[in-house]
Parts: sequence; C-alpha cells; structure tokens
Amino acid sequence: MPSAPLKPTSSWAKRLGLFYVLAVCIALSGAALLSYQIAKATPTDPSAIELTMARFSTHIDYQTAPPSHLESAPVVLLPHRIDDKLQGPGGFYWYEMDFTVLPESRIEALYIPRFAMNAEVYLNRERIGYFGPMTGEYAERNWNRPQILNLGARVLQPGKNTLAIQVRAFPDYLAGLSSVWLGSDENLREAYRSRYEVQVTSVYLSTAFVLGAGIVLTILIGMGKTRSGLLTLLAATCFLWGIRNLAFLTTVPPVEHGLWIQITQGGLLVFASAIVLLILLYCRVPKHRLEWKIWGAYTASFPVLLMINENWALRLVGYYGILGLCMYSWNVIQLMRYGNSKQSLAPHAFGFGLLCYMALSVSDLLFLAGILPFDGYFLNQYMGIAMFLAMSYFLIDRYSGLLAESDRFNETLQSRLMEREAELAAQYQRMQKIDEEKVKMAERQRLMADMHDGLGAHLVAAIHHLQSSNFNRKNTLNLLESGLRDLQLTIDSLEPIEEDLTTLLGAFRYRIADNMRSAGIRLHWVIDQDIPTIPYLDARNCLHVLRIVQEIFTNILKHANASEVSLHVSRGPKYVGVQIQDNGVGFVMERSQHGRGLKNLKQRANALGGSINIHSEAGQGARFLLKLPLDTPIGKP
Repeated sequence: MPSAPLKPTSSWAKRLGLFYVLAVCIALSGAALLSYQIAKATPTDPSAIELTMARFSTHIDYQTAPPSHLESAPVVLLPHRIDDKLQGPGGFYWYEMDFTVLPESRIEALYIPRFAMNAEVYLNRERIGYFGPMTGEYAERNWNRPQILNLGARVLQPGKNTLAIQVRAFPDYLAGLSSVWLGSDENLREAYRSRYEVQVTSVYLSTAFVLGAGIVLTILIGMGKTRSGLLTLLAATCFLWGIRNLAFLTTVPPVEHGLWIQITQGGLLVFASAIVLLILLYCRVPKHRLEWKIWGAYTASFPVLLMINENWALRLVGYYGILGLCMYSWNVIQLMRYGNSKQSLAPHAFGFGLLCYMALSVSDLLFLAGILPFDGYFLNQYMGIAMFLAMSYFLIDRYSGLLAESDRFNETLQSRLMEREAELAAQYQRMQKIDEEKVKMAERQRLMADMHDGLGAHLVAAIHHLQSSNFNRKNTLNLLESGLRDLQLTIDSLEPIEEDLTTLLGAFRYRIADNMRSAGIRLHWVIDQDIPTIPYLDARNCLHVLRIVQEIFTNILKHANASEVSLHVSRGPKYVGVQIQDNGVGFVMERSQHGRGLKNLKQRANALGGSINIHSEAGQGARFLLKLPLDTPIGKP
C-alpha cells in the first residue's frame, strides 16, 4: 500500500528549485556546445563556393555517366529532398551543377554534408569518387556520414566546370542531397571533421555511455547485488538504445537492407515502450489505470505492423513517435507528481531527461517529415548522454537511499537489541533471584528436616526419659550427646568446603578426636596426596558422608571394644575410597544383615551414587569401605 504523500516544505522547494536551475544550465550548456560544433561544420573561408542550385533528373536504371539531357533538366534548390515523408519509389537521381574556377581560387576539395543513400561524383564527366554500391540489392549505409574528396588539378578546368552527382535511393527511405561545397582542402576538412564529430563520433560516445551503464547494471544483477525489477528493466532499455543507435553507426549491416531497417527501427519502438513501462512501474501506477491500457495497445500493435511490410518501418517511427510523445508528456507529469509526493529529486531527474528527449525527438520528427532542411541533423541520438546522467543520478540516489535505510535499520536493530538485552538482563536477575530463593528455601527445608530427624528426635527421646518414672541419668546424657553430635554434623555440612572430601573429613576428625582419646582408642588417619575434588559434594551430600562416617565411629565406640581405629582415604580408578577399620571384637555378618544400622549405611551410600562394602568376623574386627564416584552421582540425593 503506497505511503501518504509528504507535505511540501520550504527546504524541499529550495532543493527542487536549485535542481531545475542546475538542470537547465546543464541542458543549455550542452545545447551551446552542440550549436558551436554545428557552426564549425560550415566552411568559414570566404573563397569557398557553396553550390545551392542543381539540375535534377530521375532514372529507373543506373547510369555509368551523366546523361546528356541534364543540361535541360529542371532546376532544384539544394538541400533537396527526394522522398515525400519517407515515401518514394526509389531509384537513381542525378544532380548537375556548374561552377567557375578563377585563377585566384583555391578549389582543392569537394565536401558533401549529407546524401542518401549511396552516391557517385563526376567532375567534367569523369568519375572522381563513389560511396557505396550503386547496383544490386546490397546497401551500404552512407546516409548519415559526411564525405570529402580531393580534386585532382588535372580534372579541374579554368573557367566553367560541371559537377554531377548520382544518388541511389531505396524505396520508402530517406533520400536527397545537401548543398555542396568547393574550396581549400584545409578549410573543408575542418568543416568535415566537425560535422563527422557531430553526426558520428558523438553518437559513438553517447551509445558507449549508455551501454556501459547497462553492462554495469547487468553485472550487479548477475552478481546478486540487487534483484530490483526496475533496475533490470533499466538495463534492458540501455541495450535497446544501443540497438536503436546501430542505424546511425553501422555502414555495413550484417543483414539485408529491409530486415536491418526493421531491426533498428523496431529497437527504437521497443525502447520507447520500455521507457513508458519503466515510468509506470517506477511511479507505482495502479494496474487498473488507463495508462496501462494505452501502453498495452501501443506495445502490442507496432510489432504486427512492423512485420507486415518493411517499407513501413521508418513511417511507423513517425506515427508511433507522435503517440509516444503524447505518452511521454503525461509521464513527465506523473514523474513530477511522484517526486513531489516523495520529496525526491530522482523522479524529477527522469522527468527532465524525458523532456530533453522529447524536444530532440520533435526535431527528428520534423526532419523526417521534411519540414527541416535535408542537410540538418538528427538530434535524438545525443539523448544517450542525458540518459546516462539521469541514470547515474537515479542509481546514486537509489543506493544512497538504500544505505540510509540500512543505517536506519541498523540503528533500529541495535536499539531493539539493547532493549532486548536489558529485558534479558532483568529477566536473568529475576530468575537468579528466584533460584536463590529456591536454594534458600530448599536449604531451609533440608535443615529443618535434618534437625527434626536428628536433633529433634534425640531431644524428644531425652524429654521422654526425663519424664519417665524409671529415669536413667546415663541414658538421658547419651541421648543429649547424640543430639549434640547430630547438630555438629549438620553445622559441619554447611561449611564451604568447595567439594573437598579431605577438608570435610578433617572437620569430623576434630569433632571425634576427644571421644576417641576418652575411650582409649588410638586413631590412625591416612589421606593420600592425589585425592581429587568431588563435584557433587554439596551440603546435603556432605551430610550423607558425615552420617555414614559418624555411624561407623559411633558403633566402634559403643560395641567394638577396639584399641585402634584407622581411616584411610585413597583414589581408585573411578572412585574415591574411604576405608575405616578397627581391631575390635567384630560381629557376625549373617546376624547383622537385618539390623537397622547397616541398612542406613547402604541407603546413604546409594543416595551418593556409590556403595559401601562391609566385612567383619567375630574376634577379627570390622572393615568398612565407602566408594564415592568421581562423577555426579546417579542416585537420588
């Protein structure tokens, strides 16, 4: 959906005014340069002779010498147009002119600004030059190229001389002869070079500019730099313009005359259609508008007419050129409106270039219609330079707009990214806070459960003993000591040991050392040097380890009647082993399998993802080996 038009602003009006001032200055400069070059194409030597009257005769067949009846033929003024608005039977036409050579005259060269199509030159009935074949179907295209001839001194005669030019014309094609100049070789050659530059060299340059732009666009499209349909169509119009200019540049066409006219003139009509299509797409004209229907009818009709008869080719250019000018006039209005709505100079550049193209096309149509003299100039081909400038401005404006849009997109993207980062940071902080709260809540629940199951149970049992009628002071003291040890274990499990088993067991050794000395038990404590950290030793799992070790040492203190106990921490292939061994009375494994103490040891070892091996015989002491895996335990915590 098209965006709403922008309101005109004073800055936009100033930019638009400055643009048109510069555009008009450039156009006037180009027109002045062209006018200067055209003026140089006229010989400036006062002694040069311009032949403007000739006796004229028509022939169906080629003549090998000027016919004798030319002396009584009717006189025509030069420049002379043979065809009538590109309609004529074709054939051979003779122009005969008389001139006088004075002793002081410098008649060294002959200069013909224009003739169409091929010609032979005779001086005093002797052929001195020819341009293109005069017989056969083959046509060499010399209609747009000036010619110059050096006159041999032996041919010229003092006094009266006769110059005859036989022109070969093709049916329904431009035909005639311009005025003819005689004078010094230096002066006429300068005029010849100037006209050649205007009619040929400048067309080469103009075509090269446009074809170069088309090649650049094609390369960009082929490389995937842009996939714009407008730029693809713009590249196509560049190549169509090159095909159209072949009519001005090619003297030896690769195909026969009629087909060559159809190709070149058809290229011009296709170019005109492509320009209108380009403007309709560029201005985003809705498809239901009348402009599209007119363009469709215009495009569909001329190929049919062009193929019916080759002799219609040039006349079609005139008819369709008039219709094309009407469409172009409306296109200029569309471009200006679109440029004002977008406050963009690129549409105005296109519109102004189209205006220049229309002005030059009007001049060419007047030339084809015979209103302008035959020795005039086709100006439409110079539009290539204006097209190149307008195209360059369009590309610069388009890509600068794309760069500005890209910068705006990057700024918007960066702004959104910063907003998103801020949102994610805030969300991360919220999640981190929630996780911290969950950890704290889980730790509180764990502590509450541990204190309830451990210290709470011992305190409740001690209270029951105190309230009991058969109160036993020793039993109550044992319960209170067990509760205190359980509280100590809970506190030790909260120490920041950083997954270090040796530090955890060191804290336990500090707690149990006094009890061992009081019981008269010697404690051997051995920890190997290469004990690694265990990554899953958090507070809960530390408590499991401490309860296992405490349970073993408590049983030794109460039941083993041992004199020595050893604790050895070593590293196995996939585990860390904690081995506790005493030299006490031991116990019978079969009788103890159903005891609650051994079951608790195995359950806690399983909770750590490890295992515990127990070996004992009566009178041989007991050995416990707790295996803690090096990796994260797979058992439930």
